[in-house]
Amino acid sequence: MRIGGSLRVVLNTSPIIVLVRLGLLRKALDLFSDVEVPNGVLVEVRRKRNEVYQELMEVISEGRIRVGKVMKSFPRLGLGESSAISLALNEGKIVVLDDKRARKLARDLGLEVIGTLSILKKLYEKGVLAKQPSTIYRHLVEIGFYIDRKLFDKIFEEESKR
Repeated sequence: MRIGGSLRVVLNTSPIIVLVRLGLLRKALDLFSDVEVPNGVLVEVRRKRNEVYQELMEVISEGRIRVGKVMKSFPRLGLGESSAISLALNEGKIVVLDDKRARKLARDLGLEVIGTLSILKKLYEKGVLAKQPSTIYRHLVEIGFYIDRKLFDKIFEEESKR
């Protein structure tokens, strides 16, 4: 799946946290034509009232992200993941999820799924993210986003083979 400016997406909590902590949320939003978060994600982000919450509220107030009135719960998934899947189903949008269990459920329900790494890879391809993949990986680990190094390398390696 190629990320481009005409895509309509629903963001879950994890991608928002990672993108804010890397200073890339606003640049990532430019990749999409329509971005929404469900109320369930706002509930999760609001709990800490930190820089992630502050920046999310700013981009919402700027109209760059819309809030969908969805709070849904699927068994064994968090409120944000459940709500994001439900909103994506209701709106016919791509869902941005990182959790393996949530991604599987979303795909089983017929949704197209992308993750934070897909967004970072697209920013890298466009030259917005000038750091080398090894530096990107190190920054992800530093902010607490754990990804298998082999999987990370595979995702970023695919572009270099084109």
